[in-house]
Amino acid sequence: MQDPQGSAAATGRLHISPLGESDIEPLAQGLWHEEVYHHIGGLPEARSEVSDWLRHTLAGPPSQEPPQRWLNYVMRRAPGEAPVGLLQATLHGGVAEVAYLLLPSEWGQGLAGEGLRWLHEVLARVAPEAHCWATTVPANERSWRLLERCGYVRAAPPEAPALMSYEEGDWVFRRALPPQGPGAAGC
Repeated sequence: MQDPQGSAAATGRLHISPLGESDIEPLAQGLWHEEVYHHIGGLPEARSEVSDWLRHTLAGPPSQEPPQRWLNYVMRRAPGEAPVGLLQATLHGGVAEVAYLLLPSEWGQGLAGEGLRWLHEVLARVAPEAHCWATTVPANERSWRLLERCGYVRAAPPEAPALMSYEEGDWVFRRALPPQGPGAAGC
C-alpha cells in the first residue's frame, strides 16, 4: 500500500512531504531531463510518461503477493516551492529498497544525502525490522558514492534478498547496521 500516514517534515534545508496528486506535474516537469534518466533506461519520449509513472507510484502497489508498502516523498527547498526531488522506499519481506531522484540543478549540494538520512529515520520508525538495500549501475558513480557516504556497503548479488529493483549487472548495496543514538542516522 502507499504510505497512508506520512506528514510533512523539515530537515536543515529540505521540506519533505508525502507525494500527492498536485505534485505530479511539477515533479514530472523537473525530472524529465536527460541527465536524470541517463543511468535508468534513458529519457522517456514524452514528459507524460514521467507523469504516468508518478501516478502509478502514487496509486501504490498492485494487490499481489508478496505484500508491499510504498513510501513516496517529495523534497522541496521550502513549503510551496517547486519540487527538487523524490525519495522512495519499497517495503517487502523485511527489506526496504530505497531510491531517490533529484533534479540535476540540485546535484552536488548534499540534498540527496540529507533526504536519504531523513528517510532512514522514517524507516527506523515505521519498519524497524527492515534492512535497507539499494541498487545502481556501476557507471552511476554519483549514486553509489552517495550510498557509501550514507553507510551502505557493496554486496554480491547472491548475498541480497530478492530485490525488486535489481537488474542483471547492477551493483547491490546494503546498509550496515545504523549507528545508535540521537542524530546517528548516517549520511
